[in-house]
Amino acid sequence: MKRIISATLLLFFAFSSTVSAHTGLTNSSPAEGEEVVEDVYEIVLEFNTKIEKTSTVKVFNQNKEEIIVGNMQVSDNIMTGGFMSPLDNGTYTVEWKIIGADGHPIQGTYSFIVNQDELEDPIISEESQETPAMPIEEPVEEKVELPVEVQSKIASNDVLVVILIVLFLIAGGFFGWIIGRRQK
Repeated sequence: MKRIISATLLLFFAFSSTVSAHTGLTNSSPAEGEEVVEDVYEIVLEFNTKIEKTSTVKVFNQNKEEIIVGNMQVSDNIMTGGFMSPLDNGTYTVEWKIIGADGHPIQGTYSFIVNQDELEDPIISEESQETPAMPIEEPVEEKVELPVEVQSKIASNDVLVVILIVLFLIAGGFFGWIIGRRQK
């Protein structure tokens, strides 16, 4: 009986470690929380695995009005879509829904801000128009990957693992009961 329980527990722990992580958003342009100071004509979402062609993305302005995303394309792990005209100043929310390579439907949201007020050239004084003695280095922008909370429903693979574990426990108990009866 102890062997059966030990074997059942061993199988339980062996199968529980095989559950894989879900597909998630790894990079986006515009990025989450980014304040964009230039025209935004497209949105690009990059995921950590291949995604299905049926994946979708919706963009909403601060009044919760949907902005039409046209020319949607999915290529391996990247989804892109364009806007008819550049986005106006304001806060935008991106809602994406995908089916990852693991077959799980996953969705998420994030927001960014368009603020083109900073594009206007300030009046430059004559002193600042002189060429500086030292060349000015421009900062190099690095892509920063922000973790994104992923919301998902219980998928069929997870349910299958739970059912298999329950069946192993029932079978182990049944065989233990039979062996116990034979020893009496």
